[in-house]
Order: sequence, then structure tokens, then C-alpha cells
Amino acid sequence: MAQIKHLTEYHRRAIEMKYKGVSYQDIAERLNEYASKSRISRKFTMQTIKDWFKESGALAEAYRLYEQEMDGIHRETLEVIKKAGARVREENFRLANEMLVALMGSQNDNVKLGAIKELLDRVEGQPKQFLDIKKTEVGLDLLKHEHRLEKVRGKQAGR
Repeated sequence: MAQIKHLTEYHRRAIEMKYKGVSYQDIAERLNEYASKSRISRKFTMQTIKDWFKESGALAEAYRLYEQEMDGIHRETLEVIKKAGARVREENFRLANEMLVALMGSQNDNVKLGAIKELLDRVEGQPKQFLDIKKTEVGLDLLKHEHRLEKVRGKQAGR
């Protein structure tokens, strides 16, 4: 947390809770719970908490510094996780490909075929699937549809 000399434990807790998205009302309630356990007779209201964080409030600058510091930590952590994830994916990808190549040496032709197909799909991409529709089938469907339309139109005209 950014080191600001005037911050009390209440201020630090309020800043942390605000950063986590806790509402002003909940911050006040939690600080009151903490105060009652600490045997300090202090009462925090939602308005007090709002005043702390408004632009000219006692915690405005401290919160801004805390927010920048925490955002930086989260960005660094995310970069580390992304790099680790890329390394793991790369290692597993190599292993998966090695296993597929090993399966190509199987005694079972179905296993060989499956491994070859998988490798080709990964390298060349899956083949496009074409629909085999015969013109006569489409023509018949269109004729049936047109016939139905004519019947409906005839009924409407005959009213």
C-alpha cells in the first residue's frame, strides 16, 4: 500500500475495501464492526466514507496512489500467468504431436488412420464439408411450395 503518514488502520481498511468494489454503506458497516471489536467508540457513517473518497477528501490522493500500485501489481501478475500458460500450452502441444506420431506406428489400422487424420487436420485444417443436394430434389421442393402458395392464394381470392 502506498505509504501515506496520516492513514489510520480505518483508512487503510477503507481504501482496500473500496478498491475491491465494496459499497460505501458496507465499508461503514464493516469499519463499525471492527471499531466495536477494538473497543474504540467511533461511529462511521456512509456519508463519512463518501467524504473520505471525494475529490478533495482525506483519502482521495492516498486511494489514487493505492489504485495505481495495485493495478500495476495485477498487470505484472497477469503477464507472468500469460507467459506460464503459453509455455505449458507449447509443451503440451509438442507432447500431443509426439503421441500422434507414435500412434501412427500402431498395429491397428484404425488407430493409424485416426492419428494421420488428426495430424493432417492440425496441419492442413479440417476439410470443408459440402452438401450434396440434387437439383431434382430442390426442384420438387420448390414446386410443392409454389403449389401450396397457389392453393392459399386461390382460397383468399375465392372469399
